[in-house]
Amino acid sequence: MVAYQSFLVAFCASLLSFVSIVEAAPFKLEARDQDRCMSIMTREDRAEFHRRLDEARGLWSREDLDSDSKAFELPKDNVTFDVAFTVVYANNSVEGGYVPVDRLKAQVERLNTDYNSTGFSFALVNTTWVHNPDWFVNAYPGSPGEKEMKTKYSIGDARTLNVYTLIFNDTTLSLGASSMPSYYFRKPKLDGVSLRHTTLPGGSMKDYDMGRTLTHEVGHWLGLFHTFEGGCSDGVGDNIADTPPQASGTSGCPKGKDSCPGDGPDLINNFMDYSSDSCMDSFTPLQIVRMHEAARAFRRPSVPTVHTEKNAWGGPRKPWQW
Repeated sequence: MVAYQSFLVAFCASLLSFVSIVEAAPFKLEARDQDRCMSIMTREDRAEFHRRLDEARGLWSREDLDSDSKAFELPKDNVTFDVAFTVVYANNSVEGGYVPVDRLKAQVERLNTDYNSTGFSFALVNTTWVHNPDWFVNAYPGSPGEKEMKTKYSIGDARTLNVYTLIFNDTTLSLGASSMPSYYFRKPKLDGVSLRHTTLPGGSMKDYDMGRTLTHEVGHWLGLFHTFEGGCSDGVGDNIADTPPQASGTSGCPKGKDSCPGDGPDLINNFMDYSSDSCMDSFTPLQIVRMHEAARAFRRPSVPTVHTEKNAWGGPRKPWQW
């Protein structure tokens, strides 16, 4: 009973952590000294994300804590996401972005390996190769090219992971970018992940060639922040109770790194840090809880994209019903 109560306290702390976030101006998930991830979450995204999670949690608590209150159980959903690749290329060479299908399959295998303990799996359902030298370089987050590309080639519903492989331009070191899950409600066609093609398994990006950039970006797609969000003294951080504060993103794999002394060592092996691919190997238990929350609230089929305060879920269907 004591162990159960301790677990419940930790779990509830994770559930309530979003509420403590202070609404601020639009911001980019912090990359600190390395701009390797361009995932963006606006103020509107945050407000929508928090409101809908809180709404869903209220329903879950009434359903999951039954009248007998015999047990409190984590979601045991086994969820498979469809994966659709749009391979944007400048020419027919590997360097020019023409990624062969075997590397795309290897990337999906990497996702399934890295998410094996989470209850999530991924199935490749579609690949489209698109010759567009301009998009290949310039379809970065927020650009007109990105909007045009995604509007034309996005497929599926809220549970379809659309991945666009490109190179970005020479002015950024960024490896990828992802929309946050709540973004789907307003602009479903712009949902998904943009990925530097050289980070796919067998790619040419030094230290980031095992496919774990997509593992990281899918973490954002399922509602996670960087482990170093907010630094040491923010008081909010990534809103996950079992990830210690961290001053900045990690480079390489420095064992024993402790950038916020007194709060526990940095989780350099966590998929939501910036460590090299060979260093990353895990999510924390409460990160997994958060991803299941986000999947229940935002990543179910036929998520409504037109909503009102009166009928935000499009009818009486509960938000976790797939």
